[in-house]
Amino acid sequence: MNDALTMTETRWFAPEWSMLPLARQRCLVRNPANGAAAELSSGEYAVLSACEGCFTLSEHEARAARQLSAPAAHRPAIRQLLEHCAREGLLLRLPDLVARFGVASAARLAPIAGIAIPTADRPRFVARLLSEASELQRRTDVAHRWHLFDDSRSEEHRRGNREAITSRPELDVTYHDLSVANSFACALSAELPELHEEIGALLAPAAPGETSFGRPLNHALLNFAGRRFLSIDDDARIDPRRPPLARAGADVGFEEKDTFWYGSFDDAFAACPTLAIDPIAEHARWVGLSMASAWPLAERESGGLRTDDLPNIAEQYFDPDARVIFTWNHVLGDPGWLKFSGELLAVTAETRAWLASNPDAARLAFDSQIRWLGYSALRLSLQTSLSTTTLTGFDDTVLLPPAVRTGRATDPMIGELTRCIHPAAWTVSLPFALPHIRDSGRLWSSPSDVPELDINRLLLGYARLRSDYIKARDAATRLATVGTQLVDLAAAGDATLRELIEEDVATRASRLTFRVNEQLDDAATPAVWKESLRKWLVSPMLSVAPGLVRQQTVPFDSLRAQAREFGRALIAWPRLWSHCRERFQ
Repeated sequence: MNDALTMTETRWFAPEWSMLPLARQRCLVRNPANGAAAELSSGEYAVLSACEGCFTLSEHEARAARQLSAPAAHRPAIRQLLEHCAREGLLLRLPDLVARFGVASAARLAPIAGIAIPTADRPRFVARLLSEASELQRRTDVAHRWHLFDDSRSEEHRRGNREAITSRPELDVTYHDLSVANSFACALSAELPELHEEIGALLAPAAPGETSFGRPLNHALLNFAGRRFLSIDDDARIDPRRPPLARAGADVGFEEKDTFWYGSFDDAFAACPTLAIDPIAEHARWVGLSMASAWPLAERESGGLRTDDLPNIAEQYFDPDARVIFTWNHVLGDPGWLKFSGELLAVTAETRAWLASNPDAARLAFDSQIRWLGYSALRLSLQTSLSTTTLTGFDDTVLLPPAVRTGRATDPMIGELTRCIHPAAWTVSLPFALPHIRDSGRLWSSPSDVPELDINRLLLGYARLRSDYIKARDAATRLATVGTQLVDLAAAGDATLRELIEEDVATRASRLTFRVNEQLDDAATPAVWKESLRKWLVSPMLSVAPGLVRQQTVPFDSLRAQAREFGRALIAWPRLWSHCRERFQ
């Protein structure tokens, strides 16, 4: 570390420091990651605090000088301070950070156990998907194992799905009829009678008029317990597409997804030409890898691995248990949102630059449902935000949480709960899109609409807040703790539930308001996009007015019932998952 050349060429990570005031204009700054500490003046601390990301010392120096508007004469003192902080351990060498992953295993990953197709009452889509699976098998000469989890309410649709399978004898497809009396759920209840209610909460059929997006996914998680698997939406197309803006290499960080929207699929397909790749093989290459193996694999990408955007909280993700829990590819077409998503408003700088070159596209943003959503390059993401809109990889060799059986936000809930129980979990976002084409468009929210609260999202937010207080490392213990917290929430009084709801509403609205104003304040944001955003500033969706916040609510009895039922299911899930791991291996 004393070698000047090494110090100059090395990339240095700026962690989340803690600061303790000592005297007037003096403080003790500590790096919690390694215990290193140093006494600094207030001015020196301001320079250090201006460092973000993972850069060389020269780049940190330039960024700090720019952020503090420091004159050129101060640059040598800034550089001297940063070198001192690097020697004292307040800045972390990137190689030392990566070394925390440990040594890569020489063992090869087991093959993907299967590809789940959750479906309900859409046999035409199933037939199309199996036809494209057959074409992929012919093109690659690789035979995959497919599993159709049929949650159809109609016998006619179940028959149509079975006929679609029969018409493709070249494919290895297992049919799971989730409607039959002697179903998998019934078998599990017989084997684990003491968990009968919890099994029902996760696997039972939906009531009339009730959606059950999470039910087939829970069946898949249990059928593949202990193995890696993929899941593909029944209305996705196996037609890999190039990003409209593609970059070589790979990125690492927290960045939000770029989005580009189009007036027709002809325009979208022209902007995103076909890629001659096997999307299943691309997912299989990454899902389940330890980060000790995934990091050097990303470094070998043509163009290298860019670490500029590593946030200061990233240190906790560099852990021997870190692994690629999920893989995700981009979406072209319907993004999967039901009514409203903050991603409609909080667009990235990349998207705003694209809008500057395509001003007419801004008028399509809240009307067209044909969009590309993803990144311009391969990305190692420190987030576990999960979307099952097209093709998704699951590392079910480690305990993954279940989905909420009914209602919305089922896949985001799995993603958030995964972060709760695996704090060092990573997601790899693959740099291609699969088309997602619906029969009919969605009715998205407008600025005049009043926001609709969703119980599952409230529980997701509550779990996110409480997970920071869980100290156990064992995933099963952590999941059971989250479950216990939800059961406790079910016993809370009306005042506590009201406070939870108001805090959730205000936090989401204020976060989006900040993002909108951030774009309005950016001189690079195109005028036509600013015009669209201003309409949302007065929207009830973004209001933090106390009166409007208090008006948004859900029935407390329903909230309590859902918290109690799902909380108990989370407590039981580790035992249920372990039972199925032994059952199917």
